[in-house]
Amino acid sequence: MSTHAGRGNEQPPLTAEQRERLVRIWRSCCGTLQTVVTDLKITQDELKLAGQFFNRLGQSGMFPSLLAVGLSMTSMRVTEGFAGTPPNLEGPYHVPNAPVRNNGVLWEKPLSPDARYLELSGVVRDSGNGKPLANVELDFWQADDDGVYDNVGYHLRGRVLTDAEGRYTVRSIVPKDYSEHDHDPIGELFRAMDRHNRRAAHIHLKVRREGYLPLTTQLYMPDGAYLHSDYVEGAVVPELIVKFEKTDADERKVVARFDLEITPTAAAKAA
Repeated sequence: MSTHAGRGNEQPPLTAEQRERLVRIWRSCCGTLQTVVTDLKITQDELKLAGQFFNRLGQSGMFPSLLAVGLSMTSMRVTEGFAGTPPNLEGPYHVPNAPVRNNGVLWEKPLSPDARYLELSGVVRDSGNGKPLANVELDFWQADDDGVYDNVGYHLRGRVLTDAEGRYTVRSIVPKDYSEHDHDPIGELFRAMDRHNRRAAHIHLKVRREGYLPLTTQLYMPDGAYLHSDYVEGAVVPELIVKFEKTDADERKVVARFDLEITPTAAAKAA
């Protein structure tokens, strides 16, 4: 019997290039954190508390989520900083192969009396020359007006295609902000810092077209209560906030426009 517990969970051997990069990352992280320890005079007791927290975090399976909360947006900006609409987190709730909504309507279930109808439209263009792009697939998913995702069916999920002039229209509802990590170590950390753990109200979107880089982003509602304090560091940027235009005919309906730009694969490779 092997004396090395957990060998079955080990990762495959690293290549020489991967090992060299790992060493560089490790040394850089240690150097930066040593500066933090020095500047803030972090004590042994505080280090022990941090170690115990990271143990709980690892056991919960939430360590990747904490890294995403603090660092993913920065990573996107330095590694995916191409022209066009800014990318944003995919999050955990995307379901592939959502139905194609030829009429643009995303809801499948009766809506609550308090739901606000949203008509969202825009044009998808080439980020280089501004040309409208036909047959672009836009894959939408979102929470409802209680901040809940349908993770069983396809309510408030769906795909639409742009027309010959690059235009799209979807009909949905205005989503609500929602809390995450109420019962895990990430929530524990945020409560210790006296911070909330709410996401600003948003709609998720994937944009795909042959010959172009795929785009994953989020569109933020302009009247959300947590627009300026979303707990994901750097998630909300002005370029991703839609603008509402209230209609005179129906107080429960808002119209919004959001144009998108995607980058040709060839242009990204040249950069």
